[in-house]
Amino acid sequence: MLVEVIDSHTHVVSADHVRYPVTPGVGEEQSWHRDHPVDAEGLLALAEAAGVSGLAFVQALSCHGYDNRYVLDSARAHPGRSVAIGAARPDDPHAVAALRRDVIDGGARGVRVFAVGGATGPLDHPEVRAITATAGDLGIPVVLLTNAAQLPSVRNLVTAFPAVSFVLDHCGFADLGGDTSFDRAGELFALSESRNLHLKVSSMTLRSTEHPAVLWSTLVARFGSERLMWGSDYPHTHEPSYAALVELALETSAGLSERARADVLAGTARRLWPEFA
Repeated sequence: MLVEVIDSHTHVVSADHVRYPVTPGVGEEQSWHRDHPVDAEGLLALAEAAGVSGLAFVQALSCHGYDNRYVLDSARAHPGRSVAIGAARPDDPHAVAALRRDVIDGGARGVRVFAVGGATGPLDHPEVRAITATAGDLGIPVVLLTNAAQLPSVRNLVTAFPAVSFVLDHCGFADLGGDTSFDRAGELFALSESRNLHLKVSSMTLRSTEHPAVLWSTLVARFGSERLMWGSDYPHTHEPSYAALVELALETSAGLSERARADVLAGTARRLWPEFA
């Protein structure tokens, strides 16, 4: 059976560092984008070869920082095959104006945020709420980048904006080790009650457990397949290859029902981003 695949989490890196400079916006500069750079055209070619019909270009904070121009320009150059998810820095006094510009003029179809105060800060913060309210006005999802310790603060934010769609990157980096009970991931599973929250089950997420197929079925049972989507995280995750990361998604989701598998591999992403052709 042929199944459609949309990759909800990729990063693209421009080779033109004059027009699109490397300006890391989170912590120290990472090496992945220098060691394994892939531009939009290169990634679209890899996706086509692997049978992937659409890509979400997610702003790479550790490479191009909060300068969203490359993902915006790339998505506009490839309509129907890609969407751009920009990033906003909530403690930037110009963040709301920049978000409006990126959506209205640049065509952004989502905004990525993380906590004010870094890895120890809560997601439910007035400046994050301001970004979220603006995203709601603009009709775009809010993509949350968190760590496991911040998961309790996600619920308050998501509950406060029931009309906004939220997406949690990498399942919030919840601890999915141990046996098939996933008993260390209670804070993640508690978010299943927040019906406007979706989860990205990325390559990193699947690799964080010895039981990836069981993880898929567990998440479907708790959240519903209509709230789950797969993303490669390529080229931040770049081993062994893009095609192999796609195959990992296909193999580990093979035990799901036909409907659930269709959701997690493409349907959920398509509903959030109907711009995909």
